[in-house]
Amino acid sequence: MLLLWQQMKIKEFKYSENFCEENIWHLCQNPELEGFTKKVLIISNSNRNCSFRFQKSPNGDELVWWDYHVILLATKPELQLIYDFDSTLEFPSSLKNYLEATFQTEHIQEDKDLPGFKSIGSEDFIHSFISDRGHMKDEQGNWLSSPPKWPTIGNNGNLPLPGLLDFSETSKERIFSLAEIYLGEN
Repeated sequence: MLLLWQQMKIKEFKYSENFCEENIWHLCQNPELEGFTKKVLIISNSNRNCSFRFQKSPNGDELVWWDYHVILLATKPELQLIYDFDSTLEFPSSLKNYLEATFQTEHIQEDKDLPGFKSIGSEDFIHSFISDRGHMKDEQGNWLSSPPKWPTIGNNGNLPLPGLLDFSETSKERIFSLAEIYLGEN
């Protein structure tokens, strides 16, 4: 069964570079993932600076440092898949392979630099997420990256992107460690 899902191609999904949260919002609604339990994973830390391996990099860098990143965990009994549109690993990847390859943390010297994870059920994310794309504009209002061609997402929800990116001790959502995600405690 895993082989069928590994054959999926990114181009089959709605995708816009540098808008991972919106890409995942659309993916949550994809009928090919019916029957899966889906959780949106927001990855960051209090420094808003997390290292990821095996990410697309315009410079070919081994490590890519994201201020945040959003991926999808889709599970069925005996099957845990990660969908990361920006990974160079298989699409999708098994949870175990993805975590072990992407988050090799031996170079991290302080706990504050470790990745943290927020886990939001896909239905909550679909109905409550809000993005005005303001985080992708500079001080003069110019786009830092071309916006998606689809309309902005949400207007009445209670999950605005800035709130989801709060990885401080006062965060409204629980922050899971890498070990907790690996063990499926999310």
